[in-house]
Amino acid sequence: MMTDEDILKKLEDSTKNATRHQLETLQSILERQSGVRYLQPYLSGCCAPIDAATYKRTVPLSCYDDYADHINQLAGGDHGQNDQPLLAVDPLVCFFYSSGTSSMKPKLIPYFDSALSKAASQIAIQGSVAILRRLFPPKHDVNKILFFIYSDNKTTTKAGFKVMAASAFPLQGRLIGAFSFFESKWEQLCDDLENGYPCLDITEVAMRDSVIEVLGGPQPDLSKRIRSICGESNWSGIFSKLWPNVRYIKCVTTGSMSQYCSKIKYYAGEVPVLGGDYFASECYVGINLDIAQPPQTTRFVMLPTAAYFEFLPFDMEKNEAVGEETVDFSGVEIGKMYEVVVTTYRGFYRYRLGDIVKVVDFYNSSPQVEFVMRAPKSSFEIISERDLMSAMESFQMMLRNVMAVEIVEFAGYTNLESSPKKLMIFVEIREGCTKLRDSVAILRRCCSSLEDAFGSIYKAQRDRGEISPLSVSIVKPGTFDRLLQVAIEKGAPASQYKPPKIVRNREIVEFMEGCSLVTVRLDSLDG
Repeated sequence: MMTDEDILKKLEDSTKNATRHQLETLQSILERQSGVRYLQPYLSGCCAPIDAATYKRTVPLSCYDDYADHINQLAGGDHGQNDQPLLAVDPLVCFFYSSGTSSMKPKLIPYFDSALSKAASQIAIQGSVAILRRLFPPKHDVNKILFFIYSDNKTTTKAGFKVMAASAFPLQGRLIGAFSFFESKWEQLCDDLENGYPCLDITEVAMRDSVIEVLGGPQPDLSKRIRSICGESNWSGIFSKLWPNVRYIKCVTTGSMSQYCSKIKYYAGEVPVLGGDYFASECYVGINLDIAQPPQTTRFVMLPTAAYFEFLPFDMEKNEAVGEETVDFSGVEIGKMYEVVVTTYRGFYRYRLGDIVKVVDFYNSSPQVEFVMRAPKSSFEIISERDLMSAMESFQMMLRNVMAVEIVEFAGYTNLESSPKKLMIFVEIREGCTKLRDSVAILRRCCSSLEDAFGSIYKAQRDRGEISPLSVSIVKPGTFDRLLQVAIEKGAPASQYKPPKIVRNREIVEFMEGCSLVTVRLDSLDG
């Protein structure tokens, strides 16, 4: 059994000669997997051992669609013909669902029982725990805040294999959503505690029975304590008031989750908010070695033994990848943006992960990166996730100052089929903030400033008349929660679900349009 010091030393050593560890990782993967059906058309004429240069020259970059047929075959029970496995030689254990955020069509990620992958993953997980224990030595009286979303307990089956949600750390959006719901329902919760059973609004029999069993009868003292805490007008620092022994909150704080940081800190008060690690559904990517840094500036040290990584240069001005020529650990440059490409132990080969990162430093010889955003799906997109996040941050400040409005969620959609193209923004605000229909003129001025804050691609096309004036719709309170329920019904796991920032599914757009309270079009006079 390794001690925390042993684990951290092993992580440290792996970053000291990261390039060598990367080549060894690729060699281990290819020695075991080169005969699978997916790789055979590219590697059949290559002599073993296959080096990195040959591998990158012969195997093309890939995306999920390149694996979809094989994954569907696996899900249907076909694991390969003539003893030739489809994607990996290791036994198939289960499938994971990815978030399916922007399309409401979650990806099915196969999970193969790879000893090499488990060993690399274990070091990453144990390292993360060891870092926490170093900063927060274990105590017996620590409160653990757990949020269970009932839908997550449901699993489906594909060809006898369980299909589960892949989740490493709680998403801030779900934590905020839970507490926003709690803010509106705490009085009912206290009534339920006092009665010893949930109200009739909770109709799910299994859930009711579980709550009644846990409560074990009326809890008047607990009800009274929660009433005294939640009855205060200021909920700042409420985490430690409800759970006096809570020591930290660790959650995803980068990319689209960064918008929730200020609200999490408001609820947390003096309780430290820590950034999580960089774990994707397909593989582990990086670890946060410095959890004391501000969560919104979390940096990840790439894990040289977790997978074989390549980096595809990305041009933020053009909002697209630059060619298909990748670089490895030794070829990345500080300050440059890249899309992450992975070759995993579990059946993905030169797979474009869809994440854009910025190399900010090196930890020993391993790149240290910041997560920037999800990659655009095509070069035709006129606004990036990062542009939208930045513009909406300024928009939120303006609405708060001018109209006392708090934005709950937002999303953008570009209609590429209209001529000229059209950008639509959907915004949900906190219920009861203001009477929007009486404030259209003020809202219009704010929306005009929002359009001015978009990126260079949008501005250039707008000036050329290729994009029609911006449309901003304020949707009903609860719209994005209802969208979550629709996504869950279509198979998306609640724990993985992230509210979409860039929408690419027309069904979502139609749903949003149906929930609109007021729409401001900058080319019209009456909104």
